[in-house]
Amino acid sequence: MRRPSARQGFDVQVFEKTHGPGGRCNQLQVDGFTWDVGPTIVLMPEVFEETFRALGRRIEDYLTLVRCDPNYRVHFRDGSDVTFTSELCTMGRELERVEPGSFQRYLAFMAQGRDQYRISLDHFVGRNFNGVSDYFSPGVLAKIFKARAHRRMYADVSRYFQDDRLRAAMTFQTMYLGVSPFESPAVYGLLPFTELGVGIWFPKGGLYAIPLALERLAREEGVTLHYGRAVERILTEGGRTTGVRLAGGEVVSADAVLCNADLPYAYEKLLDPKDAPFKRGEKLRFTSSGYMLYLGMKKRVPGLLHHNVMFGRDYAGSFDDIFQRFRVPEDPSFYVNVPTRTDPSLAPEGKDSLYVLVPVPHQHANLDWAVEGPKVRAKVFQRLAELGYPDLEADIEVERVFTPDDWAGTYNLARGSAFGLAQNFFQIGPFRPANVDPRVKNLFFVGASTQPGTGLPTVLISARLVTERLMEWAHKQGVVLSPRQGVPAVEVAA
Repeated sequence: MRRPSARQGFDVQVFEKTHGPGGRCNQLQVDGFTWDVGPTIVLMPEVFEETFRALGRRIEDYLTLVRCDPNYRVHFRDGSDVTFTSELCTMGRELERVEPGSFQRYLAFMAQGRDQYRISLDHFVGRNFNGVSDYFSPGVLAKIFKARAHRRMYADVSRYFQDDRLRAAMTFQTMYLGVSPFESPAVYGLLPFTELGVGIWFPKGGLYAIPLALERLAREEGVTLHYGRAVERILTEGGRTTGVRLAGGEVVSADAVLCNADLPYAYEKLLDPKDAPFKRGEKLRFTSSGYMLYLGMKKRVPGLLHHNVMFGRDYAGSFDDIFQRFRVPEDPSFYVNVPTRTDPSLAPEGKDSLYVLVPVPHQHANLDWAVEGPKVRAKVFQRLAELGYPDLEADIEVERVFTPDDWAGTYNLARGSAFGLAQNFFQIGPFRPANVDPRVKNLFFVGASTQPGTGLPTVLISARLVTERLMEWAHKQGVVLSPRQGVPAVEVAA
């Protein structure tokens, strides 16, 4: 649904399995309570602004972004907590309370994160790569080392902080990408910087306001949206795609196909393996999943911020459980989101909407979520009771649950991995599945599991990059694009 293609003369037809835009960036509404289904924070707002600006629009005409302050509160197993904020004097007092002398090192850590942020946007994430040699050119290699992409995140953060609590608080952000800080590249130090240096933002109406705004943009540009019409097969012939077949059997012809389905799912389920075998499929590593609770509370829950992180006892061991042993940690860490702190309209007056995300393994033969789910739920409420909320479970008015099986079934996410393919060193840059398939000349990919990676801003960048690929293809093929108000010449089915 990337409007630049429609704007540049394509006839864009979007076919979507669900009944609205957004994919996993969706929304759940029950009895006056509203929850975002997946993402809950906006980072890197400049990427969102650029998306609208590239189309001749102002983001403020479509979205109202509110900065969250404080950013979040982290609760540790020893009973202590730290409130994180972008206000430096307050942040300094919080850090010094935990680890004397840490504030100056925190400033150095933020300075490194700022460099990683700019290097990543300018040299890694914001461009198409044409191969490994392109990535490892002398200029790019120097940037890799400067951004510390060759180091592990947790080890790199440990250079700045000695207290294990602060090390955890400065590294858990890799879970926004569904990867372990003990395995992910240190370049993701840019994440704490974006949170604390640039800020955490929230659109009024919830994160679902973003796909609704993009939907409005798409319609303004002449994109045709077909909701509730699942694609069953991407049709190929003679090394090119000819269109798609819908679940009801209807064939839609197209000069090019842009696939926004999760890339591993697309190769495994939508493409003929004879034409485009997914040779890397068994070797690829996937992100974690999430066990979700969407809770409508009878009354407001005091003491919780908009964003709250509860750490379990064994920080390192929990990641081994999730990513190596494929089991739920005995004492899991989890995240509690209370969007009504910023937008009270997301629950009936005097009530709260709570969103609980417990990082868990993706689908695995050893895990039966009909059995595991209730166990995880019990652990969440036990921990919340220990934090001073013994009556929370009794105050639930509405409850909905989402497991890895639901992520797989509802949104066609391979292995139920909520964040798509993992982003370790050998699955980023040119090592990540490309947004074009050389075996199928007019087939393109966009989304979290292709280049450059997962996360809302990164997926918006993915859309820009694949648009560049699409325009290059059209130019090389001599495709005549229609004038803005003329008869469309190229149809793109996604």
